[in-house]
Amino acid sequence: MSIETAGYLVTGLGLYAALGLVVALIYMFGGAGRIDPAAKGKGMPLRARLLIMPGVIGLWPVMVAKLFTQKEPPVS
Repeated sequence: MSIETAGYLVTGLGLYAALGLVVALIYMFGGAGRIDPAAKGKGMPLRARLLIMPGVIGLWPVMVAKLFTQKEPPVS
């Protein structure tokens, strides 16, 4: 692998992580309540939101799809 290719790879991973961070912040402070009714309002403390942040950053394409396709929380 050349230095140029490694640079493109690092840049791509950085952009992926940056987009993931934006989606994670949107999800943690607004979108989580649309998917899980227990997370609405003050139902989910900040420490719990911070625990899910790395997973949302890594799986942000899945979370974006879930936020746009799921209309209401599932009934249990």
